[in-house]
Amino acid sequence: MKRLITASLAVLMLAGTAGAASAQYRDYNSNGRYDQRDRAYEQGRRDQARVEDRQDRREYRRWARGQRLDARYRGNSYYVSDYRRYGLRQPPRGYRWQRVNDQYVLAAVATGLIASVIIANR
Repeated sequence: MKRLITASLAVLMLAGTAGAASAQYRDYNSNGRYDQRDRAYEQGRRDQARVEDRQDRREYRRWARGQRLDARYRGNSYYVSDYRRYGLRQPPRGYRWQRVNDQYVLAAVATGLIASVIIANR
């Protein structure tokens, strides 16, 4: 008997939360009807999420010598100041180490031209 009551309470609790979640998901207008514009808005949000997901997947890139490092990776947030800690040699004048996607890139400060690339070992 105790098992039956416990099981029925669990089912009721799960059903209650699922119903609340579905009611919260849809936004109804004042007449209680689901508006066509709301559906289009949700579709637009899903499309935007897909575009952002594609851009995130394109973010990873294998750098090579002779390429130019993108300007977004030349900032101080990617700069490796303690290069000896990572087993890197001292950069020549006018160059500095940047860490981008687990790769250490030795690039010219002024132009972003890549002189060397080392893949990080973790």
